[in-house]
Amino acid sequence: MKHTIIICLFLLAACSNLKASESSADEYTILLSSLLGTDKERFTFTDKNGNKQIDSLARFKELEKVYINNINPDLANNKFSNKRLKIVMLYSFYSFVKKSAAFQEYLAADLMPIYIRNSADFLKVLNELPFLIEANCNRLNAYFGFEGKNTDKKPTFVKQHANQFKKYLNTDQYELCIRSFHEKPNK
Repeated sequence: MKHTIIICLFLLAACSNLKASESSADEYTILLSSLLGTDKERFTFTDKNGNKQIDSLARFKELEKVYINNINPDLANNKFSNKRLKIVMLYSFYSFVKKSAAFQEYLAADLMPIYIRNSADFLKVLNELPFLIEANCNRLNAYFGFEGKNTDKKPTFVKQHANQFKKYLNTDQYELCIRSFHEKPNK
């Protein structure tokens, strides 16, 4: 729990550097409050027996809406701004920490095309915010074999992208990321 709090502080610092608009700030608040578990009161209702219950479906739907608003490119040529990349990458972190099967599945399909079109910027963000490395490399690895597809493409991908990983990530970061491609991804 202590590490999650420290990571969330880094997350807050990363988001503060984005100079977000009013609606983006709300999106960050939604994601961060869900990650920290400070949003439970908003999703609490009293059942017919007078017991307080958490409406986890309403919470998920709110997170899903933010995800859907940010999963498509916001720049020309299918490119993502750094702000949008960070939001998507924070969802990888969220799905990894919270073990959110739904977002893990979304990202197993969605993250690889984002990486391919934005690889240098993607890796620069990982270098800048290293707490995101394990979760995002895990989701990139999950692409290979997700729904039984692309299983044979992983060795080629790793071979083709290893030099780029080395270029943008320091040695420890590189090893952490590459190790993800030799492990079974979290489901």
